[in-house]
Amino acid sequence: MTLGGDAQALESLPLKLIIVAMVATMSVVPAGEALDGMKTKVFLTEADLQLDRMATAAQIVAIEGPGSSRTLDLDFSSDGGLAFAKIIIGDAEHGGCMSAVILELTNGARLVRLIEDPPVWLRGPENSGLVVFTPEFELRMTLSVVNSTYCVVAEVVSWTS
Repeated sequence: MTLGGDAQALESLPLKLIIVAMVATMSVVPAGEALDGMKTKVFLTEADLQLDRMATAAQIVAIEGPGSSRTLDLDFSSDGGLAFAKIIIGDAEHGGCMSAVILELTNGARLVRLIEDPPVWLRGPENSGLVVFTPEFELRMTLSVVNSTYCVVAEVVSWTS
């Protein structure tokens, strides 16, 4: 019994399969890195939008006057390598971050929103900044008067995770 056609082709088949397998294996790492990069971009875009929602809600509450309140469902969770570490909302009166919402990421970077138009004093229920370590939570912002000064008090209503 003899092989028809090119007998050398049959001998080179395992080598070709090994080369194809190696090329496929080497392309998995860059594909995974590209996927992680896309997840990071989506996370940052969504986090940016939620920080804008928080700033807008604080401004609306400040404009509407005492007793005004807004509740926001916030979700800063991430599937990528870059993720939520904590969020800091406001500061004590005359503190350096009294008009800021600061999202700290796991790599140490920060996304900051300053609420300047109109300027709004943000604080937690304890007359200092509110620090939240859970990426999913429900936040209520209420305008209060403290020593004849208006401030937006931020408090966590419920923890989602």
